[in-house]
Amino acid sequence: MPRYRSYGKLDDQVQIEGDRGFRGIDSYLEPTSLEGGFVENSENMRLIGDLAETRKGIDFLAGALTLSYSAGTEEVFCSTVFSDPASGVEFLVVATRTKAIIWNDANNSGIAIDYPGGEVVATADGASFVQSMEKLILFRGKNKTPLEWDGDYSSPTDFVVKANASPGGGNIQCPNTDFGVFFRNRLIIPQPTDSKYSILMSNLLNTDVYTTADAQFRINKGSADFLVGFYPYQEDQLIVFMRNSIHMINNIATVSAANTYEITRQHGCVARKSIAQSGPQTFFLSDNGVIVLSPGTDPAKGLGVAISKVTGETLPMTQQIQNQFDEVNYKYADLSCGVVFDNKYYLAVPTGSSTKPNKVFVYDLISSAWISVDSYPAMAGSLAFQVDDWVICSHGSNPTKRRLFACNPTGFYLMEENQTDDSGRKIGSASESGTTAIAGKLKTRSFTLGNQNVKRWRRGQLGIKTEDNDAFTIKVNSIDPDNSETVLSHTADSTEETLLRFGTGRIRGYGANVEITVTAGRPSFRHVSLQAIADGLNIRTDIA
Repeated sequence: MPRYRSYGKLDDQVQIEGDRGFRGIDSYLEPTSLEGGFVENSENMRLIGDLAETRKGIDFLAGALTLSYSAGTEEVFCSTVFSDPASGVEFLVVATRTKAIIWNDANNSGIAIDYPGGEVVATADGASFVQSMEKLILFRGKNKTPLEWDGDYSSPTDFVVKANASPGGGNIQCPNTDFGVFFRNRLIIPQPTDSKYSILMSNLLNTDVYTTADAQFRINKGSADFLVGFYPYQEDQLIVFMRNSIHMINNIATVSAANTYEITRQHGCVARKSIAQSGPQTFFLSDNGVIVLSPGTDPAKGLGVAISKVTGETLPMTQQIQNQFDEVNYKYADLSCGVVFDNKYYLAVPTGSSTKPNKVFVYDLISSAWISVDSYPAMAGSLAFQVDDWVICSHGSNPTKRRLFACNPTGFYLMEENQTDDSGRKIGSASESGTTAIAGKLKTRSFTLGNQNVKRWRRGQLGIKTEDNDAFTIKVNSIDPDNSETVLSHTADSTEETLLRFGTGRIRGYGANVEITVTAGRPSFRHVSLQAIADGLNIRTDIA
């Protein structure tokens, strides 16, 4: 039996179109061309399963540190996680001008590990940490000697200058450098004192001694390329990211038998800290957007058997949001940083005129779609929010688990734990406080009822789940002719799960979308639909 009665020539025929859930963003295509479940825009939202809900807030946790903040001098220059091999206890570590501070739940005010006399860290050093066995190494660029801490936090001693004055014939000590990776019992570092494309690997279990005859690699020598970063990979291999190409070194454990291979020169890496892995896949920021490296196959090992050969995808992973990604300020994109956490790839990048990573693009690995572009309130004073490092560290109780932190010059923030954003805070100042409502926005695809005729949009319906004082507005936007009308402002007075119906004022257009702006709380949205009168004699066909 048909759902509706038959219509006469003068009857208005009501039709309905909508989405039963929300899967991801596709802002690259025309909004009228999108598949069901894709939205035109999602800001500060999480599309989980079929639900769209406002993201959780950030919580500033560096206020209790015994340090006075002073922008440009005593601030946070780099961060990492330190894990005690004996006990498994983890600390979040930050490098300030004259000391490193290790912090966790049991040491809320932090434990200061001083640098040796006269040694400091400054912005120009491009400082970075790496844990090597039980020790923590702080690199400070090619003009300053690396510093090393023995990792004993129960009776902490100062950092020492990392050096070995007598490494022996044919060997050198650890050179000044920018960053490093500890992999296969070797410390792997760039060697800028040799060339911009040199990689050096330490002796096994000895990060002070380097044998240049076997463990020095010059990648793509003679080209205009230069080293950006490297990342461990399966089967004893290292992926090497150059600015204009990607390579691989095998046999890291036995460097005398190691070889280098070129993976691609179609893509290069823009930012070292954008590199992150999820299983066999490796993500990184290129000039064309985010690229994913995936395992290849080797017919000699059996058809379809994945081995540690990798290939770069032809299309960027950011294809569906490429128009938004075009706003990335590539002049400063080398500061971008990414991390894989909770089945998501978070990538902080500078956008517009910003010189620091001020927005976070979020990719859901389960749904294989971008789900949000996040922005955050201002930090202390007039500073804009930025993410310089992501750190995953054990934290909290009931349960204690590894959680995600965003680190920047003012300290560190616990991500996605609060109902609001903590704002206006800085390291060493517990008295400052302030919270900011999370401004979520969701704009659906444009519904057309499957044709390009002009319709009169009459009413809509939204499936919602809210708590007391959650607030949002609903706007309906039509296309050709273009109109926009706020049709409902809703503030919840209790916990409820309901269908919210709204009129549209009979907006005319061949397509229309629903735009939701959250102003308070963390409401979630299950489905949406719009009704329109189409093809009746009462519909005007002129759209001028």
